[in-house]
Amino acid sequence: MERNISLMSLLYRIGNNPIIAAVRRPEDVDAALDSRVENLFFMGGNVKEIIHAVGRTKERNKGAFVHLDLIRGLSSTDKESVDFVADYIGADGIVTPKSHLIKEAKRAGLYGILHLFVLDSSALKNGLKMAGNVQPDAIELMPGVITKIVQSLSDTITDIPIIASGLIQTKEEAASSLHAGATSLSVSDQTLWNLSFQDLQAIM
Repeated sequence: MERNISLMSLLYRIGNNPIIAAVRRPEDVDAALDSRVENLFFMGGNVKEIIHAVGRTKERNKGAFVHLDLIRGLSSTDKESVDFVADYIGADGIVTPKSHLIKEAKRAGLYGILHLFVLDSSALKNGLKMAGNVQPDAIELMPGVITKIVQSLSDTITDIPIIASGLIQTKEEAASSLHAGATSLSVSDQTLWNLSFQDLQAIM
């Protein structure tokens, strides 16, 4: 029961708005906070910058998720980094390709989003197996612009939200990824941050 509540809670959090701002530089935080996005993925910067940025994000009542592999000063392999994100950074969740850290995120009261990079059938098979074993709260799928892979994953895993990420640079590409089965999209292109479901449905 707790598992279903967790999934529905995250689905509600990321499903109300199709676009998640992928923030790679501290100077992009203001634009993300002033946009209509409801969630931010922090994918660059150092620990001090992330603490400040997450604090500002929470003040604006937006979701904050930290990509462990991309933050300088955080170990991308140690469970202590997960505790640090929970206790001192105050983010809502982490994004990581490492299955053991997904489990640690759940223990620490964070959402655990599994990052999968899929370019061929072998990587897709391994990703499906890993997702089945660790049961993440969501899957970030790269590259999100390859709709065939998005559809394959969404057709197979129907109970885990899928966040398409990477190389999505136009409204048409964003609409195609959603049409293929993505729950939402993580994009760094600021021109896409204010898109609504209605905007994208008009394209589809």
